[in-house]
Amino acid sequence: MARISKCGLIAKKIGMTRVCAEDGVVTPVTLLQVEKQAVTKVLDKDKDGYSAFQLGYHTKAEKNLTKADHGRLSKVNISDCYSKFSEFRIVDNAAYELGKTISAEIFKDISAVDVTGISKGKGFQGAVKRWGASIGRKTHGSRFQRRPGSLGQCTTPGRVYKNKHQPGRMGTDKVTVSNVKIIDIDLENNIIAIKGSVPGHKECYLEIRESNRA
Repeated sequence: MARISKCGLIAKKIGMTRVCAEDGVVTPVTLLQVEKQAVTKVLDKDKDGYSAFQLGYHTKAEKNLTKADHGRLSKVNISDCYSKFSEFRIVDNAAYELGKTISAEIFKDISAVDVTGISKGKGFQGAVKRWGASIGRKTHGSRFQRRPGSLGQCTTPGRVYKNKHQPGRMGTDKVTVSNVKIIDIDLENNIIAIKGSVPGHKECYLEIRESNRA
């Protein structure tokens, strides 16, 4: 089910730091850079079945745009060469119009957000690291310290059931962290500082939405 919020934007993860409060408490924060982005499409509930808006971001040289992207931008008379697009479902799209520029200011009076991104890739991993499986005993002669253990049964049913915790590719999954507190917003530089860590590697793009749990 799609997440429905009041507002949202795209931000780039530029790193982590810490913030010291007046009482001496140190809080780890992630810095999110809100780059240039604009509304490239507005969806109406009567016409499209739901209310949403589409954001265009990550500009390229015009010669490097695909024909599809060039067509969708020229169709709505947007001169900026955006190459990436994300859609945000919202309660009401009355405040959004084609070509409107989105900045960090929309989160000025918001205390918490939901952050969605692609987690870091870990490659091929065993069951212990991938699923947190228990390890075997490390006594002399044991040969199953980090093996997943028994997976199936005997003759009946004679197969391994689906979704058993086995080795395989780990990471690069779409992950959402909910109700993350906003520590500070630098409106001049369009930077949002949120508490703790978020999914994804440095320089990756994240979808930021107002949290419904705040």
